[in-house]
Amino acid sequence: MTIEEIGITIRKRRDLKGLTQQELADMSGVHLRSINTIESGKGNPSIGTLLKIALVLNLEIIVRVE
Repeated sequence: MTIEEIGITIRKRRDLKGLTQQELADMSGVHLRSINTIESGKGNPSIGTLLKIALVLNLEIIVRVE
């Protein structure tokens, strides 16, 4: 999955849950700017950052090593 696809998935789930970016930032402890950057398909978020967001949005993270 690309960072663009991850961003789209996060934005869609956030919208589905009726959360603003600010609410997601507050609930996850991730800076608003980071949420915006990830949803825009930019940046290089750490697994830790993605995990914090995933916990709030009830998403599962699967790491594949090739």
